[in-house]
Amino acid sequence: MASAACGQGLRTDGGSNVRAFGAKGDGVTDDAAAIQRAIDTVAKAGGGVVTIDPGVYLLRYRPSDDGDGGSGLTLRSGVTLAGTDRDRCILKLADAQLGPGSYARIIASQGELARAGLRGFSIDGSRQAQGQFRDEFGGAAVLLGWKGRCIDVTVENMAVRDAVGQGIMLQGTTGNLSRNLRIANNLVERTSFIGIQCSQFDGIEIVGNRLNNCRDNAIDVYGDDTEGHSTVATSHRAMIADNIIRGSSIGVFLETVADCIATRNVITDCRTAGVRVNRIHGEPRNLTISRNKISGTPIGVAMGGDTGGVMIRDNDIRGFDKAGIELSYNVSRVTATGNRFVPKTAQVPIVLGRPTILGSKPEEQLAHIDIHDNRVPRRHDPAKLFVNGYRRTVEVAVGGFTRE
Repeated sequence: MASAACGQGLRTDGGSNVRAFGAKGDGVTDDAAAIQRAIDTVAKAGGGVVTIDPGVYLLRYRPSDDGDGGSGLTLRSGVTLAGTDRDRCILKLADAQLGPGSYARIIASQGELARAGLRGFSIDGSRQAQGQFRDEFGGAAVLLGWKGRCIDVTVENMAVRDAVGQGIMLQGTTGNLSRNLRIANNLVERTSFIGIQCSQFDGIEIVGNRLNNCRDNAIDVYGDDTEGHSTVATSHRAMIADNIIRGSSIGVFLETVADCIATRNVITDCRTAGVRVNRIHGEPRNLTISRNKISGTPIGVAMGGDTGGVMIRDNDIRGFDKAGIELSYNVSRVTATGNRFVPKTAQVPIVLGRPTILGSKPEEQLAHIDIHDNRVPRRHDPAKLFVNGYRRTVEVAVGGFTRE
């Protein structure tokens, strides 16, 4: 969806090596100013690749160009920052760089960022070395598009470890969406908040990434209009595929987005759910959750709020102890078919209808639900195939389970 356009961001003409601008890569010298000179010089010359050779490049924060918090480096339009060896080219945040009220980013951008990229190096966020601020959620290792948007931006073959806040974040705004984005083949682990997050976009691929032990969600896409409270989702067209996720809060979180696919992801040992669809104001619409392998999570797929259509099909969901599919708070227009459910015990609900408040005004309801032709263990308790706590339902059909 986005790869052809994003390829334009990984330019090979022009460019320079950060060592030519004074970067030492010795793990002691603050190399932020030297690397920034390389980025700025290449940007002013029309764009190209800024190359990082093997070494440990220490970075300290300075006041960010956008006037909000601190940052180590500012990526410019037309520039790709590229390492020659991902495991040996390391940007490392110095100790004790965070403080009260900061919105800290190791790599940031100012305003609109276009035709730019990051590839082939590691970022060490030194989370434990940030002292009492190591568990903050404001900021990120990579945050591009803050107070602007991203156009034709690629982040690929990166390793992001121990970030305070998000690992990789690409942003747009409600009236100025990011477009043609690609986050591919990265390793993100041990973040204090979300692993990969994208908001306010039209067209993104999040593919082939590995995410381990993120304190919050592993992959999170978001598209709510918090100011206008519109019921129309503002983020569209995400392909979330072939990612391997382990040990986060939720594996893939689809919040108020439309026209998105989550497929062929392997999600293991997440603390809350494998996949969650959630509504704030904007209506999640035309979402497909298919061919994922989800294991060891309390809930396989969790739903919250009315939707404009969600298809859950051909997933393998195992080892859950709360529900295979949970439908919570006014859920509507969900179809689930072709899935295999293998719960921890025969007493765990396959489908759980769970209103948040019984007797609310108006009463919460479950509406337009079609769950059929799914597989369950032969000895599963028939009373636990569908456990429904809603008192108000409209066109709810749950049945046709195949025992195997």
